[in-house]
Amino acid sequence: MEYAIETKDLVKNYKGFLANDHVNIKVPKGSIFGLIGRNGAGKTTFMKLVLGFSNKSSGTIAINGHASEGDLWKERGHIGSIIEVPAFYNEMSAMANALYYAKLHGKGKKDVEEVLRKVDLLKFKKRHVKAFSLGMRQKLGIACALLGDPDILMLDEPTNGLDPVAIAEIRNLLETLNKEGVTIFISSHILSEMEKIATDYAFMLEGKVVKAFSSEELKATGKDLESYFLEVAGGNTNV
Repeated sequence: MEYAIETKDLVKNYKGFLANDHVNIKVPKGSIFGLIGRNGAGKTTFMKLVLGFSNKSSGTIAINGHASEGDLWKERGHIGSIIEVPAFYNEMSAMANALYYAKLHGKGKKDVEEVLRKVDLLKFKKRHVKAFSLGMRQKLGIACALLGDPDILMLDEPTNGLDPVAIAEIRNLLETLNKEGVTIFISSHILSEMEKIATDYAFMLEGKVVKAFSSEELKATGKDLESYFLEVAGGNTNV
């Protein structure tokens, strides 16, 4: 099997605190992969390490099978991401904000209109971002992440704080992108939503991956994702 992302014994040590403790994760190409854990489990740290936003303490990271530092940076150019909250200029329109990101990728107005159409924001392209709902901001963030024509999309809590309609819109968008060949990596603690979309999972507790499995393996347990997580977590509240 080919992996879009693979880590081996990945460690991030913050002055004696292991935010990521020998993390081994394999993300199959073409999958929708859910990294699950409570706030503070180390999910965002893992994503920052893969993206190169933070330096690892030890271990290896491979993206599309490439693990050398030079190749890693090239492969990172094929990843679109939103880590934590998308940042925009509130007094500028959606089009103006997206054009700013487009220029970083050598893209222009037509490219921006295409991604805005894809996330169903084209009709709001002249509206100032300050008037956008949280769901619209998330969709604009995904649109900007798509401007680099990524084959991997990494999203940190993309549905956190959204209403049910916005959550369904984001879910449908991610499923569409996945059908178009984009590998989706999502960190989340909203288990009911993750179960509707993910093909593969990993549970992270206190910086460690304690369980990795597919949606088929989850079905074989006879449990829903929340029940399975609570069983594996063993009542651990320090996640």
